[in-house]
Amino acid sequence: MSKHLAVRRDGSTVELPATLPEAHKVILSLLDVIDDLRAEVVILKAQVAALKEEVADLKEQLNQHSGNSSKPPSQDSPGQRDKRPGKPPTGNKKGAQPGHRKHSRMMADEAAVDGMKHYYPDGQCACGGDIALEAEPRLRHQVFDLPEVKYTVTEHRVYAGCCTRCGKHCQGGLPDDVPKGQMGPGLIAGIGLLNGGHRLSTRAVQSWLVEQWGLRFSLGAINESQEKLAEWLKAPHADIGVAVRASAVVHADETTHYRYSAEQGLERHWLWALTAGPAVYFRTHYSRGKRAAGSLLEGFDGVLVTDRLGSYNCHPQERRQVCLAHVIRNLTAMSQRKGESGRLGKRLVRLLRLVFRVEHGWRQGRYDENRYRHRLDQLQSAFHQGIAQGSEWTSCKKTMNQCRQLLRDEPMLWTFRRYPDVPLTNNAAERAVRPYVIWRKTSFFSQSARGDRFRERILSVTESCKRLGVMAYAFLRKVCEQGIQNQPVTVRLPFQNSIPALS
Repeated sequence: MSKHLAVRRDGSTVELPATLPEAHKVILSLLDVIDDLRAEVVILKAQVAALKEEVADLKEQLNQHSGNSSKPPSQDSPGQRDKRPGKPPTGNKKGAQPGHRKHSRMMADEAAVDGMKHYYPDGQCACGGDIALEAEPRLRHQVFDLPEVKYTVTEHRVYAGCCTRCGKHCQGGLPDDVPKGQMGPGLIAGIGLLNGGHRLSTRAVQSWLVEQWGLRFSLGAINESQEKLAEWLKAPHADIGVAVRASAVVHADETTHYRYSAEQGLERHWLWALTAGPAVYFRTHYSRGKRAAGSLLEGFDGVLVTDRLGSYNCHPQERRQVCLAHVIRNLTAMSQRKGESGRLGKRLVRLLRLVFRVEHGWRQGRYDENRYRHRLDQLQSAFHQGIAQGSEWTSCKKTMNQCRQLLRDEPMLWTFRRYPDVPLTNNAAERAVRPYVIWRKTSFFSQSARGDRFRERILSVTESCKRLGVMAYAFLRKVCEQGIQNQPVTVRLPFQNSIPALS
């Protein structure tokens, strides 16, 4: 029997079945192979799609920066910092703008002047005439200087003796107002201010004491003074918390706090911050969860302004405003995707930026109340339509999930419409946290719960003093004077009538 050969596309030949049963058998075998290949193609297509999605996610993560995510600007790479968009030119001239408060040289009252020198013109004019002096000086020029750095030392001598009649040993004692340690109230207050107010590490404070004053104290002695101050600040710190929680509008934020111990090593805790008006309240906690947020906000029933952290869901949704600046950054990441996701992201970002523009114009008086409300109605409706549309897309799961989350949080985006005094952003809390972030870079971590207490209390007091216009050193010194004398600390910050009520 002759062989039946077929020529393939590549020029090679293949032997064909000689009989019909053989051909039928080959066809069935080939159909099985085709089914297997089809199944394999389906699997490979699914793997390719999953890998494409993974690559897109990784690329998006690599492209994350402070402008399109919750990352702080300090974590941007040098290349990302170079690409940050600058502020658009305003066309205004350099220098102070109209309405800017004038800054002039500081002038001390005459009663506070330590020395005064007078300079008069010559007795006669160049023409030979006499000079008639004016009653008041034409120019007052004051020079401020620091006195020579010097500390004071008070030595307390305690004597003892024996009774000449019964031989009993008798010894004098130190009064209650004499510190048990070697540091007086001014020194303890100064160390606390250098730490919490000027964000110096303990070693830097130690070095400064040697350089400026010639005082040599061990790190242990400085830490001991911090512990004392933390205990004395317990009551003022609690009062700041009460003042904040009694406010109508409170901003909240949190940042990483580290504690080191030989047993546990380096542990990540959290420093929580609440701010309202001039009051800034800090507290450390081992958790970033709902329980920690609920404990921090216990007793507060006003409007809470935060980012989108789920821990703040312990507060009623109808009295919570989500920071729109955070939402814009999240949507900016969406706008950088390809296709429909990118177009939707750009539209949503544009809508929220228009919200800022309209709100700013209303506060400046460019919009009346009716026009302001009508324009916000339009923007809110368009934003809702956009995220509702995106929540139904299956082509980009990340965009779909993002829109569904926004739908869930949507009522909290527009709380400011019911309360005119509620801002659109959480910038107040972020500014309050920033000093600690700088301090953390220099002092790294605490080493005990007592160190945590010192940080949260000294930060609360110094930041609140700054906003109230109170001299922090003078306040801390009064606290230390009462604490050293074992008296109840009655010094308080003047929060009365300083925190506005919600209109």
